Amino acid sequence: MHIIIDATTTQDQLSYAGIGQYTKNIIISLIKGYPNTKFSILLFNNKESTLDGQIENPSNVDIVDIGKYKINDYKNDIWYFLKILPTIKKIKQKDSIFFSPYFWRNYPSYTMPTVLFVHDMNLAMFNMYSQISPIHNFIRSIQYWITMYKSLKCKYLVCNSQTTKNDYLTYFPKYSEQNISVSYLGVDLEEKEVSLDDVLPSGYKQRKYIIYLGGGINKSKNSIGVIQGYIQFLNKLKKENPPYLVISGGKFQDKSKKEVKELYDLIEKENIQDNVIFTGFYEDIQKYSLLSNAFAFIHLSMYEGFGFAPIEALRSRVPAILHKNPVYEELFNKVALMVNGENPTEVGNTIYDVYTNPKKYESRLEEGYILSKQYTWENVAKKTYDVFKKASDN
Repeated sequence: MHIIIDATTTQDQLSYAGIGQYTKNIIISLIKGYPNTKFSILLFNNKESTLDGQIENPSNVDIVDIGKYKINDYKNDIWYFLKILPTIKKIKQKDSIFFSPYFWRNYPSYTMPTVLFVHDMNLAMFNMYSQISPIHNFIRSIQYWITMYKSLKCKYLVCNSQTTKNDYLTYFPKYSEQNISVSYLGVDLEEKEVSLDDVLPSGYKQRKYIIYLGGGINKSKNSIGVIQGYIQFLNKLKKENPPYLVISGGKFQDKSKKEVKELYDLIEKENIQDNVIFTGFYEDIQKYSLLSNAFAFIHLSMYEGFGFAPIEALRSRVPAILHKNPVYEELFNKVALMVNGENPTEVGNTIYDVYTNPKKYESRLEEGYILSKQYTWENVAKKTYDVFKKASDN
């Protein structure tokens, strides 16, 4: 069996987002777990990849050059038909299967057996195809639906949760449900403490903090709800030098984006600038310490396909405060504190309770840690490879 995989999300603006991290980890795990299978990995030739130095068994891997780097945007289809598809046809063999970890760059479901990974239906549900302008949003929506309708010709689909599968079938009820596999994702988090002196202020251990990590700037992430809930917590706590709110991630540095500026404007309006810490980009090795040293983790996203960050929080043994969206209730209902993320008072009260009654949640932390250990990339690779075998047999 010969598997062709599009790995370009390990090179573009999605490299450190959930999609890019999924692509990197599933490729590494497949190559490592199935050394007798031939893999062709599609990559741009002049751009660093998060796969660099990560592939342990190059004897069963070909890195396939698809030309100079092209940013992931509305011109994807032009590049796909001019360069990527001709390259796929050139390397295709009789037993080839194409695996697409991400749909925006397009995929050859009309040309060869294709397995498509569906992360979520977020864009369709929130009419959120582009945040640049309404015109860009309209253009991208057309591209989205043209590309997604090609999924009906895919041999098999893999979804990262039952929620995503259900949502997909809501939009595409004609697709055969028996050809959709659900595979929860893995978490690769080294449980090792490192210094945070370059990302957090001195004295953070004494003052403590709640952390918002793994979020984003689109409207469905409800980042503004995190700050509103924190404000209610401060009002209830009424304490000088209260715990910080730490917001981690490079995406929160660009104030030219409306959704980011909205956060800074609210912080300034409430005069809590000294209480909110934006770490900016942090090293992967710092993630465990950022989480494990917090008194709580918070994530109030209205919709997700899975949930890397909450699992990482559980692995770090920190209480997780999550919005009651469908996938979080599917995955974390028994181990997290589920709240209405659109109700700042409820969120603030929950933060207050976790902060003032930490022993109350100790048993839940251990249950969450045990649950987090179930999510491994080895399991993801096995389920995905099983789908490849089905596609090859049919």
